[in-house]
Amino acid sequence: MKSSLQWMKEYVRTDYITDPQAFADRLTIAGIPVEAVETWGNEVKKVISGKILQIEKHPDADKLTVCQVDMGEETLQIVTGAKNIAVGNIVPVAVHGAHLPGGVKIKKSKLRGVPSFGMFCSAKEFGFDDSVLQPEEREGIWILPDTTPIGTDLVSYLGLEDVVYTYELTPNRADCFSMVGLSREFAVLGKACARYPEISVHEGEAEAARMIRAAIEEPALCSRYAVRVLTDVQVGPSPLWMQMRLRKSGVRPVNNIVDVTNYVMLELGLPLHAYDYDKIHGHSLYVRRARAGETLKTLDEVTRKLTPSMLVIADADAPVCLAGIMGGADAEVTARTKTVVLECASFKGSDIRHTGRALGLRSEASARFERGVDAACCRQALDRCAQWLQQMSACETAKGIVDVYPQPEPVRKISFTAAQINDFLGTSMPPEEMTDLLRTLQFDPVRQGETIVVTVPSYRGDCAEMADIAEEVARIYGYERIPSTRPWSRVSEGTESREHAVREKISQILSDCGLQETVTFSFMNEKSLHRLQFPAGDDVYRAVPILNPITEEYPLLRTTLLPSLLDVLVRNQAVKNDRAALYEIAAVYQPKALPLTEQPSENIRIAGLLYGKRLAPAWNRSEATYDFYDVKGVVEAVLQGLGIAATLQPSRFAPLHPGRAAAYVKDGQVLCRFGELHPRAAEQYDVAGPVYLFDFDFAAILPFVQDLPAYSKPARFPAMSRDLAFLAPESVTNRQITDVIQQYGGSYLERVSLFDLYQGAPVPQGYKSLAYSLVFRSPEGTLADADIQEALDAIIATLKVQLNCQLRES
Repeated sequence: MKSSLQWMKEYVRTDYITDPQAFADRLTIAGIPVEAVETWGNEVKKVISGKILQIEKHPDADKLTVCQVDMGEETLQIVTGAKNIAVGNIVPVAVHGAHLPGGVKIKKSKLRGVPSFGMFCSAKEFGFDDSVLQPEEREGIWILPDTTPIGTDLVSYLGLEDVVYTYELTPNRADCFSMVGLSREFAVLGKACARYPEISVHEGEAEAARMIRAAIEEPALCSRYAVRVLTDVQVGPSPLWMQMRLRKSGVRPVNNIVDVTNYVMLELGLPLHAYDYDKIHGHSLYVRRARAGETLKTLDEVTRKLTPSMLVIADADAPVCLAGIMGGADAEVTARTKTVVLECASFKGSDIRHTGRALGLRSEASARFERGVDAACCRQALDRCAQWLQQMSACETAKGIVDVYPQPEPVRKISFTAAQINDFLGTSMPPEEMTDLLRTLQFDPVRQGETIVVTVPSYRGDCAEMADIAEEVARIYGYERIPSTRPWSRVSEGTESREHAVREKISQILSDCGLQETVTFSFMNEKSLHRLQFPAGDDVYRAVPILNPITEEYPLLRTTLLPSLLDVLVRNQAVKNDRAALYEIAAVYQPKALPLTEQPSENIRIAGLLYGKRLAPAWNRSEATYDFYDVKGVVEAVLQGLGIAATLQPSRFAPLHPGRAAAYVKDGQVLCRFGELHPRAAEQYDVAGPVYLFDFDFAAILPFVQDLPAYSKPARFPAMSRDLAFLAPESVTNRQITDVIQQYGGSYLERVSLFDLYQGAPVPQGYKSLAYSLVFRSPEGTLADADIQEALDAIIATLKVQLNCQLRES
């Protein structure tokens, strides 16, 4: 939003012109942030309007012409290369001694032997950029309107001497997206009174209600829709002063009809749109959703495909406007237009934002609708527009306004006491001062004993409770005047939660294992779950859809971290990285019901992957790549670091290779699944394998975490070890054998570990040889063979009976 201080003087007179930067700082402190202060016209001097009387060819230059120019009190000769000038044109002339932007100085000179006493100027040489110039003004000399007086200093005539503020307004201050809205703030801060436009319209005999019909089919998306009809329209350029104000505000002039709608939007903050009445089929306008397959060619000459989620204004046959964003080319006002329909409405901001984002289209109008407009002023905006056009003798106004307003906004009142505001702010403001301040903000305060009741203006949609009123009081009273005090509440020392401490511990362990942490988006695509081989109906598909996704590739909140990690691996392999060891600790989102009725659960997962070279080749070692036992070691390092003893079991986790996957389980809870990525998943992601994954359930492991490290006294007596080798059927697992050893090993058994696995001759087919090391120790003294023999006999006998495992003698 931009505002011209010269224009602002029509609404409020105060001292902001004296020091524009100081006043900009006051506005910023008061919650109306001024991003930039531009000074206009100070670089342009001695540029005078002149009328071209004669144009002749240059005697010695084919591309130059010699012009005689009436400057009012004298006639000057100007040599120029401009091609767009003609006799009778009024143009800007930079005479001898003139200054132009960029430090350019104009002097009389000779061009190929012919004297020239100045230079014709383009619009760009007045400081305008292409975005606010009409196509014909972007090249060549600026042709001024025929009504421009000759011999006039154009800096003064065009009102170029000005200061323009550029604001970076917060979304809640929609009321400040207009000159009138800003003038309220200027008046309060400058301790002055704001003057608002006096609006009056002379209506003709024709009745608007007999000429046009309007209806709202989607009241949830459009609270008010009002139209006026203008007859005997004369389409032409708007006055130069209006064009200048529009340009300073960043808006390009088009014609008087369009310019007035834009001018009123800037003045009052309500966007308006104009239609050619004769191009509206059935002379009816309907606010409805687009129908499947409908398209609309907008004013920028782009044909856009519409969806049923988009709100449009349609006539009896088809859409004629993309509601709140841009009009359609088929109903555009042109030089041949004789009757105009003016529209002013209040659309739901979130819907306008969604449509604009879906189509990649935004406008000055949509920026205002997205923040919210004052529906109560729709009629006022239409009348103001008609008033301006009548003053330009450009139209007649039909009687009445067709106004569809099914549910007018109720008047909001907020009650509070001065003590409540003071307690909230830490001030000691008397009630009288507080009510005076609120009165300047037009909140119409009324005192009822100690209670103050304010009526919230319709344009302040951001004020709904006492805290909002306190903010208004604070920003006008001055934040710098509010004393700094200590908080009255008891402040407790911050501590680290157990959950955070465990997460940090896991992160440290994984980093120590050589993995790097990654942070990815919390979004996913259902296609990624299919690539990972999750079967249809799996809980991972119950995902929360996002109303406004950052991109179509990520329409859902993720229910697993694995797609994010695979995406990172794909990018690494694309740039030829031959190693990846990554992990992420983040939330996944699981809805309790769809569509959502409450916030989804946020469950923490710890997932990671290993790929490529574990060790690069060097002179003293050969290359080593990650394998299944590396990912198993990482998982065991985490569990051991947390003091968790869990049982290893085979796993059938869908994203993992069915024969190279395992899980650690404790008390029936799956703590972690890990293994090699399923070959079909690797193919779907087009990644080179093998890739190894792990996925921890943080909620499952948290109850088993040992808060204190396990401690035992150092051993005083030596250990005794025995090695046992068994011939076991292939169906018997290592876990089954170690469970028996631990159960029957007695109180002296300290640990058992598998140190050899062999299959092949002379081991019979269908069997395997497993060799175990058993370590025994007593805290009371040195063990003898007899102390452990009973335990060894029990182990050998039980394995033979229960698992058909025979002790190998050699």
